[in-house]
Amino acid sequence: MAQRHLLRHWRVLKRSVAFSCPWYQIAREKIRLPTDRVIDYYYVTIPPAVMVVPVTADRRVVLLRQYRYPTRSFSYELPGGNTRGKAPLVTGKEELLQETGYRARRWTRLGRFHPYSGISDEVCFVYLARELEPGRQRLEDREFIQVITMPIGEVYRRVERNRIQDGMTLASLLLARSYLKREAR
Repeated sequence: MAQRHLLRHWRVLKRSVAFSCPWYQIAREKIRLPTDRVIDYYYVTIPPAVMVVPVTADRRVVLLRQYRYPTRSFSYELPGGNTRGKAPLVTGKEELLQETGYRARRWTRLGRFHPYSGISDEVCFVYLARELEPGRQRLEDREFIQVITMPIGEVYRRVERNRIQDGMTLASLLLARSYLKREAR
């Protein structure tokens, strides 16, 4: 308990960018800790993201299956992406249409989370999308996505069996769970 007083904000003494690319930056900050020790702290700075939990009229979740190069594996994921300076809901609508071809008439904001707060400042906003209308995908040149619909119960069975492993998808499905339980009835 004697350490409790050390739980306070760290003071930034100097900021710089150690690396930059079109998707993220690596920030380097000289920090004064609560103990007065000065350290260099590196973290990934990423614009906000959005994840969409799309549910069809017949109570199926729209998922993506795609190859993810960093993990060298195929992944089941929800649609979503980087806001690129746009409002989260605008981005959610664009990403849903682009990646799945669907448009939604009803949107509910479910919450937000930090995907990996120990190494990044990214925040992810999550929306439930309902009253879907199918259409044509508008994929970017680096996207190769298979659209899959799956009953709500099956989605959560796959989560429990560790068949869905994308962290942002898992967190989004957790935020959506109480809504989807009602939809599954």
